[in-house]
Amino acid sequence: MARVVIADAGPLIALAGIDELGILRDLFGQVVVPDGVRDECTAKKSKDAERIAEAISAGWLVLREGGTKGADKPLTPSLGRGESEAITLALDGPQESLLILDDRLARRYALRRNLSVIGTVRVLTLAEDRGLIESAAHCIGEMAVNGYRISRELLDTIREGL
Repeated sequence: MARVVIADAGPLIALAGIDELGILRDLFGQVVVPDGVRDECTAKKSKDAERIAEAISAGWLVLREGGTKGADKPLTPSLGRGESEAITLALDGPQESLLILDDRLARRYALRRNLSVIGTVRVLTLAEDRGLIESAAHCIGEMAVNGYRISRELLDTIREGL
């Protein structure tokens, strides 16, 4: 798979919120997290923020500065600091970089720049296929209960395309 995997805050918070953050470690080994993403993930005291901080301390979520092409300000007004830093790291990094992004505008921006993008639903289907979780659908349901906007229909669409 990709040599460098870079995550945005949304997928990290969603997975940590259902205590499945370790899926990323199991699938990818290490995952790069820009400073801005870390700041978004740990801004509020919560169990998911604690889980993300623990993964950073454990060393498999690896902190990096946000790159040279936009670390000080968003790439566009529609992108936040974390999304901009994640995309910038991928633009500055090797071609094999993989971005984990759920935000529609961020995904569009990244895809227009020929970056490889995967979303949380696809991460869950990979985890299910490899036996890391029992049910992607169940995880999506738990995320929805936690307030994370994620579509069960997207899971069906991804499965149809496989």
